[in-house]
Amino acid sequence: MKPRNFIVLACALCLVLSAGAIAVADDNRPEKGKVISIDKDAMSMVVQGDKNDQWNLYWTESTKLEGDLTVQDLAVGDEIHFKYTEKEGKKWLTGLHRTEKAKDKD
Repeated sequence: MKPRNFIVLACALCLVLSAGAIAVADDNRPEKGKVISIDKDAMSMVVQGDKNDQWNLYWTESTKLEGDLTVQDLAVGDEIHFKYTEKEGKKWLTGLHRTEKAKDKD
């Protein structure tokens, strides 16, 4: 193979691999926001981001809760960081970390 053809082939291969890496990285996006509603029976919550965008998020038994957090500990007003993946038109949590507990209304 001529050196020029090899370089062109190598560049094309790098382009294809980088596009694949971007697609994989986009599938598990980290986000942050505040819990505005939670339905523990339906295993879902609504989280609002900094730009007033909202996500309907769902969890399963395999969702990784960081620290000593449990689903029962989650409350409206909690600030969270989370990662999710989209399947079947829904956003499924893959990881969840509470960064600030909701303030008590006394």
